[in-house]
Amino acid sequence: MTSKTSTHRLRKEFRNISREPPPHITARPLPSNILKWYFVLEGPTNTPYEGGIFMGRLQFPEQYPYKPPAVYMCTPQGRFKCNQKLCLSMSDFHPETWNPLWSVSAVLTGLLSFMLGNEDTVGSIQTTTSQKRLLARDSHRYNRSDKIFRELFPEFVRNVTHPAPSHLALAKRHQTADNQSTRKPRRTEQERESLLSLIAWLFVFVALIFGVLRLITGST
Repeated sequence: MTSKTSTHRLRKEFRNISREPPPHITARPLPSNILKWYFVLEGPTNTPYEGGIFMGRLQFPEQYPYKPPAVYMCTPQGRFKCNQKLCLSMSDFHPETWNPLWSVSAVLTGLLSFMLGNEDTVGSIQTTTSQKRLLARDSHRYNRSDKIFRELFPEFVRNVTHPAPSHLALAKRHQTADNQSTRKPRRTEQERESLLSLIAWLFVFVALIFGVLRLITGST
């Protein structure tokens, strides 16, 4: 059951977010349940999530907007656990800080901002930059296997067996960056070994000089 207040408010918010979506965010309710929304976060440029498409879910209470929604992530992204409630200031973990004036757009903008940071919270996980990039590249394939994603967000569904050129370029750029980051320590190690070898040869050379000088001095 949904109240008239929550239904009216969520329908209004759906119109607003459809007309003026926040950057990198798309959100839609299930046609059969206005209290259950799904959203997509597009990985911003120059972040480990660049090129990725990450789906999540908002579960609104019947008392919305007087009580906050529960927030979940569905697509693996390396920042939050999937299908587990996330502890955010705008989620149902903190009803005491909730403001009824906050909207779906505000909640999702706050989530994206938190996702780009590295603060710990209930439901967060720690992964490397390379792991996040790998998950971003694999997010399209993962989402295509999700029925709800295909039905609610058809514009994000594409044939991953023939990736778009821009996505290929992005993957190649990330791979190059990863290779450079792994090669750099090797070059440093090689340089150190060369320096140590040079120092060792200098000691040998100095020892030889002293040996020759002693021979000359002894012979005179």
